[in-house]
Formats: sequence, structure tokens, C-alpha cells
Amino acid sequence: AFVGAGAAAAGVLRHGRRAAKATPASRAVALRAVNPRVEKLRTEMKTVKVSPSILSADFSRLGEEVENVLKAGADWVHVDVMDGKFVPNITIGPLVVAALRKKLPDAVLDCHLMIAEPEQRVDDFAKAGADIIAVHVEAAS
Repeated sequence: AFVGAGAAAAGVLRHGRRAAKATPASRAVALRAVNPRVEKLRTEMKTVKVSPSILSADFSRLGEEVENVLKAGADWVHVDVMDGKFVPNITIGPLVVAALRKKLPDAVLDCHLMIAEPEQRVDDFAKAGADIIAVHVEAAS
């Protein structure tokens, strides 16, 4: 049985009653809760992790470059997302995360949202396949 906060987020019946209506974010959390990559994160959080950023990759060969760093021993893949508003640079969006997820289904994707109003985009990155999403609190509206 699926129990805990994830169950409520998924709208699972509890004590004969349906849980409160789930939001897209809570649904994404509930669905990811049964994901083996997420379970691995929970059990290994106290160990040092190597998470190279894709910013240093050759974007014309991004999938291959990320595969190479994972084969070399990287634990996670760090994805810096910049929108040109919160920080001056512009990088990638959820479509690149989705492409990485498709190419690397077992990789842990650690997305760092350096964007204005990140709460408006968290669901997009979760749906695209991000396992970890970090935001800057001062960027939230």
C-alpha cells in the first residue's frame, strides 16, 4: 500500500475518504516518491556526492558528454538554469532536462533554478524529469 504524505498527494483513499485534491506539484512529488532514483537519494544523502555541471559541456554533444562523466564516476548531473532576469546569463529550460531524462533514465538530475519567480516553473522541471530542484528564496515572488 502507498502510505504517507505521498499517498495524500496522489489522492489515495484513506480511512474510506478521498484525500484533498492534489496540486500538480504534490502529484509530481507523490509520483516521484516511488521512483528508485529518489529512494536512492534518500538513503545516500549523508555521503559526499560529485555533481558536475553541464555548463562546462559541449552542448552540441550534451548527451554523450553527460554519459561520459557518469561513466567516470559522477553521482549526479548538475543542471544550472538561468533566465537572464535573476542572473544575467541565459542557459536552458525544461526541454533540455526532458531530453537528458530520456537519454539517461537512471541519472540523478539536480536542477538549480537561478530564475525569477521559480515557483512558476518548478512543476515544469519536475515533469521534465528533475530529481532535485533548488531555488533561491530571494527570487520567489
